[in-house]
Amino acid sequence: MLGGDGVGPEVTDVAHNILNHMNLGFEILSPPNGEEAVKKYGTPLPDETRKLCKQADAVLFGAASGASVPILVFLRWEMDNYVNIRPVKYYPGARTPLKDPEGIDFVILRENSEGLYPGGREGDIAQLAEKWPEWRDAILGKTFLDYGTGKFAIRIITESGTGRMMKFACEYTKKRKEVGHPGKLTCVTKSNVLQESCGLFKSIAETEIKHYPELSYEHFYIDDMCRRLLRYPKDMDVIVTSNMFGDILSDEASELVGGLGLAASACIGGETPYFEPVHGSAPKYANKGVINPTAMILSAKMMFDYFGMHDEAKALKQAVAEVYREGKYLTQDQGGRATTKEFGDAVIRKLG
Repeated sequence: MLGGDGVGPEVTDVAHNILNHMNLGFEILSPPNGEEAVKKYGTPLPDETRKLCKQADAVLFGAASGASVPILVFLRWEMDNYVNIRPVKYYPGARTPLKDPEGIDFVILRENSEGLYPGGREGDIAQLAEKWPEWRDAILGKTFLDYGTGKFAIRIITESGTGRMMKFACEYTKKRKEVGHPGKLTCVTKSNVLQESCGLFKSIAETEIKHYPELSYEHFYIDDMCRRLLRYPKDMDVIVTSNMFGDILSDEASELVGGLGLAASACIGGETPYFEPVHGSAPKYANKGVINPTAMILSAKMMFDYFGMHDEAKALKQAVAEVYREGKYLTQDQGGRATTKEFGDAVIRKLG
């Protein structure tokens, strides 16, 4: 368990208490990390912590601020956790702007290793002009020199990276169908403009889905998809998209079902899977006891599912649902007055 920075340690403590209460026989380690580790070791990720993460069956991670970005880089990119799973499910009692949110239950699959992330593939346009003077864009015919002073960022979409993502997306959609979901995969790109990179992403999706005749498939452009998420959220099942589009869509979608305080995620496919809330370090709320720990609790639930511990996952999900349904121990973001710990304690009581 790595608390990281900001509100990360607070929500991680709640998850730790819940896991201890469930008495699952886990060996839970909390090695030095984040801002506190920087003070003592000069790094947010000491070598021993890195070693323990590689040896672990999974990592529960709180959040990273600027100081602890190396933790995120390690868990996501160095470990090659290329699939980011972000469920969007409404729990009755959660605060939402929708009149009729019940029944919203879909998943966004975000390709986690390519696209415009990770950062670092950026620089001065002059560098591109020097290295690639003969290049001209396909529409205006401009060279890099013609664009003058400025910056560039490179977006990477590979056949191998997209191929493994689409294989996972189809298998994931198939498994959802087996337990009663529609079995529909929605691919999101901007292939009408980004014909090469998004075009490849879409092409590989449409090639892979042909191997799954039991599934249905649709494609939307990212701008249209942002609209459709708001207008037709109950029509969604599994959405697969590239890195930055997935980042944006999942934050938008979370607001339909209660906000980032409920937004859990799993990052899998690599050396050691990790599970984290989507909300980040939220430093202005740190150490105030007001942050909603639901996203971290539901991330732990996703860890149970990953381990095949479906009964435990179901029990934890039901406990969270009962706390929301009763409404007595909701945090401030949900219109309540409960502290972070009080919400977690309420979940523990529901677990029995």
